[in-house]
Parts: sequence; C-alpha cells; structure tokens
Amino acid sequence: MKKNIGSILLVAGTCIGSGMIALPMVLAKLGLIPSILLMLFIWFIMYYTSLINLELNLQAGRGMALGALGSHFSGKAAELIGTISLKLLSYSLLAVFIYGGSSVLQELIVSQMATEYSFDSIVVCYALIVMVILLLPIRWIDYFNRLLFVSLLAVVAFLLAGLAITIHWSNLPLFSEQYMDPSIWASLIPVVFTSFGFQVIFHTLANYCAMNVKMLKQAFLWGSFIPAVVYILWTCSILSVVYHDSPIFYYKMAAGEAEIGELIQVLGSIAQWQSVQLLVWWISLLAIATSVLGVGIGLCDSLKGMISKTVSNNGMRRILASITTVLPAYVVARYVPNAFIAVLGFAGMILALIAILLPVYLFWQIKTEKIYYQELKKKLPMRLSVGVAVTIIACEIFNML
Repeated sequence: MKKNIGSILLVAGTCIGSGMIALPMVLAKLGLIPSILLMLFIWFIMYYTSLINLELNLQAGRGMALGALGSHFSGKAAELIGTISLKLLSYSLLAVFIYGGSSVLQELIVSQMATEYSFDSIVVCYALIVMVILLLPIRWIDYFNRLLFVSLLAVVAFLLAGLAITIHWSNLPLFSEQYMDPSIWASLIPVVFTSFGFQVIFHTLANYCAMNVKMLKQAFLWGSFIPAVVYILWTCSILSVVYHDSPIFYYKMAAGEAEIGELIQVLGSIAQWQSVQLLVWWISLLAIATSVLGVGIGLCDSLKGMISKTVSNNGMRRILASITTVLPAYVVARYVPNAFIAVLGFAGMILALIAILLPVYLFWQIKTEKIYYQELKKKLPMRLSVGVAVTIIACEIFNML
C-alpha cells in the first residue's frame, strides 16, 4: 500500500511543476471554459498514452527506457530516436525547472530578506542541491517526494480557500476575446501539453512496482488525475481573481507579456490575506522541486545503465550519473536568458514524439495477442492520440517560424 501511494505521488509530483506558473500565464488568452476543456482533454490523452508506455514495459518483462524499448521491439533506428528524444526532453525540462526554481528563489529572498543574491550564484546552489539529492537511493527520494508533494497540496488548498473569498462569481472571464484565434491555440497547446508530462519515469516505476499491472495502472491514473484537478482549480482561481482585481495585468498575461515574478507580486497585492504572497512563493518552489525529483530520477536512472558498461564501481557510477544529469541542464539555465516558456514549448514538441508517436509505433510491433490493458485494443483513442501529437508538433514548428 505504501509503495502504491508513493508511486502515485511520484507521478503526480513529476507532472505538477512548471504548469503551476505557466498555465495561468498562457491560458489567460482563452478564458476559463476553453481552458478547462483543453486541460481535461490533454489529461485524457496523457493517461491513455501512459497505458501504451506501460504495456511496452510489461511486454518487455522489465522496466526499460524508451531507447531500449525501441531496440527491443523494432531495431537500432527506433532505439536511436527514443534515446535522443528522451534525453533531449529530460534535459529541456530540467533546464526549465532549474531556471524557474532559481528565479522564484531569487525573488523570494529579495522580498522576504531584503537581501539580493545574483541569479548565477543561486542557480549554482540549486543545481548542486539537485545533484546531492539524486545520489540518494530511490526509496529515500520517494519519501522525500511524498513530504514535498503533501506539503504542496496543503499549501495549494490553503491558498485556494483564501482566493475563493476574493472571487466575484458574477464576473468571470469565461471566454477571452481572442479564444477563436488559431495562432493563440498554436502558441499555448505545446506548453499545456508539456505541463502534463511524466513520461521520463515509466521504466523507473515499472521496476519499482515490480511490474505489478494493477498497481502501475492505478499509479498513472490517479497520479495524472490529481495534477489535472489541481491545475484546473489553481488556474481558474488565479485567472478569476486577477481578472477582477487587476484587469490591466490580466490583459498583459493575455498578450503574453507577463513575467513569472510579476504574477506572484500581483496575487500578493490583491488577496485579502497578507501571507498569500509567501504561499504563492512556496507553491512555486514545491511544485518545481517535485518535478525536478521526478525528471531527475528517470534521467539519472537511465544514465546509470549506460555508464554501468564502462564504470564498475557503484558509488562512482552514481556520482557520474548525477553530475551528467544536472550539468547540461544547469548550463542551459545559466546561459539561455528568459528560457521558461520558450523551452516549455520546445519540450512539448519532443514530448509529443516520445509520449505518443514512438510508443504507438512500438505498440504496433508487438507480436503477441496477450495485451495487459484491454483499453489499447480500441483503435479510435489511439488514432486520436496520434492526431494530437501531429498537431502539437505542427503548432511548435509554426511558433518557431
């Protein structure tokens, strides 16, 4: 039972992260009703495709990273695509989380301690802390993640209760003036899709749950549903409050001109509780921290397997894997300015490939009639998922051009 709960929280903790900051900022362009429908639709697609990824691991007989699954079911080409895409996604997400966590931490220190530290020094400390945590056994990281995630849910519930007092239910931004604009949807769909990402931990949890079919399904069902509920309540509350009490900033978000720190400062100025700004800081930090752990575990675990072929000492292997996990992401966070939303959109395009297109292709290569998850025998949801993936990739290419 404890392992079941821990697995659910690892999935949810990996999923909830940058979306707590990014979703209110990008979904202001749509309004509440289109935003809710989009988030529910993305959640369904992500849960359904998680069953495909789990099926591949179960058919392989053990937890395997996407590249290894590509080699197992198809060949070298699929292995290369899976390995490169998964590593690229993981490093992109880690860069976003390290950048976002360091940025929020810097603003928190300035606002609460009246002391200013450079972003460079904070991002170095943040990266070093992540490296040290990844050296711990996965069981310890699981317990640490549970503590962080439960704390996150408690703070979110406390803050939402406070924000609910300030919401004027007769004056809600149900639809924006531009919600029918295709270019608006193209700009935000990859970001929303990335906010529901947890694909980097399939092989780790498959082994952690000892290939238990039922436990894995429950872990990804509830582990993805909890973030969907949290995202919907959080985004709707934030947009409703800001729309009524700070309409100028709301339209600034709708225009895509708002910064991370500005949103937190605006919430602190319009809420009735003096401590609300501190709560928003902590929500941002905890959400990013749980995502760092989830993504970091999956990437570090796969790198250990690659390093094991050349490094026999277990301790040295763990250290090298931890450094190799964090260092490239640190470089991107340190030297690419204002990369938060841009990198999230790029990650959405890569995520569409490794979460949907490649797993669906590998699923079609399965030679046995024995399928563990009967939902996968229905063709319509799988075709719909492929269509979503193609749309996301097209949207991000449009954004880059």
